[in-house]
Amino acid sequence: MSKIIIHFIVAVIVNLYEFEQGNIATESLVLTVLLGFSYSVLINIIPDKKVKSVLFALGIIALLMFPQYIFLLPLLAPSAYLNFNRFSFFIFIPLFGNFRPLYLMLIGLTLLWDFVLANKDAEVVSLREEKYNLLDDVNRLSESIDVLRVEKERDETLALLDERNRISREIHDTAGHTLSAAVLNLKALSMTTKETETKENLLTLKEMLENGLQDIRRVMYDLRESSFDLENKIMELLEPVENSNLTYIVNSNLSYGVKYDIFAIVREALTNYIKHSDGEHFKVYLVESDKFLVLKIEDDGTVADREIQEGLGLYSIRKKCEERDWKFNLSTRRGFGIHVLMEKGK
Repeated sequence: MSKIIIHFIVAVIVNLYEFEQGNIATESLVLTVLLGFSYSVLINIIPDKKVKSVLFALGIIALLMFPQYIFLLPLLAPSAYLNFNRFSFFIFIPLFGNFRPLYLMLIGLTLLWDFVLANKDAEVVSLREEKYNLLDDVNRLSESIDVLRVEKERDETLALLDERNRISREIHDTAGHTLSAAVLNLKALSMTTKETETKENLLTLKEMLENGLQDIRRVMYDLRESSFDLENKIMELLEPVENSNLTYIVNSNLSYGVKYDIFAIVREALTNYIKHSDGEHFKVYLVESDKFLVLKIEDDGTVADREIQEGLGLYSIRKKCEERDWKFNLSTRRGFGIHVLMEKGK
């Protein structure tokens, strides 16, 4: 915008000078000002280099053919320098036969102003790039902080789960065994004693210890169950396998035994895929409906090249399904698939 204003001012000065010299008629003053200004702006704003060159050449030819318009030279020279650099000296050819000191002075001042503006523009561009670089650094730092926060939360969760498992094992190895032994001893004492009151007291104490032992086992079970995140376990299982995918849509709180058996089925199916399949994709779906859980495991391998024999892996899967009364089915229509339908509550 500053360049356009300066070029407009130069156009006005030149035309007023020529008007004072009697070279421009009053009715032509506004027209020539607009003509010179428009030509200067046009060369600067047109992006096509070839079009700029054509306009530049036409300007030189016009000044040679019509020397009376030499006053447009102070407008053309800065634009020529900015757009054509070392070829811009051609713009001075028309000046050889029509030397005007004022025009040279205006050309010099305009070029100086353009040079100052160019430096300012370069500083602005540099500051803008620095700003964008700083924003990129801030974004990278923000992403790093997010990653560190997620890793910290994961580490804290893993540490908590490890501590729960440790407590569960210690309870099982110490208090659990001690109480079990105490129950057996009380049972033996109640069978050997002959005093009715003592026998009743021993049986009451035995019952209390058995209830306490059941409470401890329930706490151990809850600790162990909460430490088994089925979705994350399956994700960890699939992580090393290229082109593997998990779709997990389960909102119910599954028991530890159910979660572990589902995980074991996925693990056996994945082992079978790695050992025997020529497929490139392995997909696991675990989806919940109102009454059922559906486990579907698929790969895109060529079944014709794979002998469908029930080895230990498939036998183990079938056995788990039979024990829990789950519906088990093998599919070979599109690759190799395992489908398990699990009724809730079983």
